Amino acid sequence: MTRRNTSPAAEYVSVDQLKPWAKNPRKNDPSVQGIMDSIKRFGFGAPLLARKANGEVIAGHTRLKAAIRLGMSEVPVRYLDLSETEAHALALADNKLTEITEWNNAALSDVFQELLDAGADINALGWLPDEINVLLNEMDPTPLGEEQVRPLDQKKPKICACPHCGGTFDVNAQG
Repeated sequence: MTRRNTSPAAEYVSVDQLKPWAKNPRKNDPSVQGIMDSIKRFGFGAPLLARKANGEVIAGHTRLKAAIRLGMSEVPVRYLDLSETEAHALALADNKLTEITEWNNAALSDVFQELLDAGADINALGWLPDEINVLLNEMDPTPLGEEQVRPLDQKKPKICACPHCGGTFDVNAQG
């Protein structure tokens, strides 16, 4: 049986009107910073899902945490008229079903290469620079130049001279 939810696609709601599911078994804290970066760069791509009855978050706990840390007072929400049981089942399905998918590495490599060729910043898309390098090198064994993919925390070298000794150094280098 297919149910159709006739609630509006999304509305902006005060974060104070939402409450995270207290028993949410998903540990999402490690991805909050990445989601914050994504929201800053792209905005909200998908609204949070919440129960119409009480504002309990069904899907979007990480986006809610990220929005709060960014100081946002409102977030897009789609309310669903679901029972507590159905809402919790959907919360689990929403998270688990995405884990079942796989990537077509050749197609993914092509997309990364197209983004690089277009000058896009491919850092902070969820892949570590080493993962991107391995993926691109598997598809094309020609080594990438250092300037093509840099670790997230690595900046282009900025060489400065010391006014006391005349030595040069990279101000972005750690050490």
